Amino acid sequence: MKSSTRIVLAIVISFLAGFILALLNGRGLLLSLQSALFFTIIVTIVVAILSWGIDIAVKKGYPDWVGFLLALLLNVFGLAILAVLPNKITVANQAAK
Repeated sequence: MKSSTRIVLAIVISFLAGFILALLNGRGLLLSLQSALFFTIIVTIVVAILSWGIDIAVKKGYPDWVGFLLALLLNVFGLAILAVLPNKITVANQAAK
């Protein structure tokens, strides 16, 4: 699944969930929309960071869970570590020569 697909799904699902939960908690329509918007922004940022971590790791030849864990545990610093890591495919090719 592409990052853009994950991010769009996060936007849609988090907005609907936030809006419905706010309405069920007795908030008015405008307050529910406002709460859902804030919740959507927070969830989308988290999903985008995790998704970018997965994409960077896969692009460099590492398993997707490495990117997920580095982004989850170290946030933006984990993305910087992933950017600095050498391509695993290139390292393996150089060792074979």
